[in-house]
Amino acid sequence: MTVCSNCDLPGKYYVGDVGTEIIVDTCSDISTSTVRDLLVEKPDGTRVTWHGSVYETTKIRYVVRAGDFDQAGEYSLQAYVEMPGWTGKGNTVTFKVTGEFA
Repeated sequence: MTVCSNCDLPGKYYVGDVGTEIIVDTCSDISTSTVRDLLVEKPDGTRVTWHGSVYETTKIRYVVRAGDFDQAGEYSLQAYVEMPGWTGKGNTVTFKVTGEFA
């Protein structure tokens, strides 16, 4: 099982955004997974877990909620999957969340 964390994030992101769709391609079939999370480290070092859903068999889909993008700066994201016979993490990807009016 390979979790490669190819992350599909469109455009520019701002503090306070809600509804942004984050899709991470694990490059493997995760349709039998029981856990499909995105492990996130915020700019201040705070670590949170965003619980996603399976999308198109190999991808984790998460829709940003209020409070997720609460800091400007660089966010690190890593897929985490648990399924029968395999548990693991993917490569880390980073993206920037910009403050208002930037």
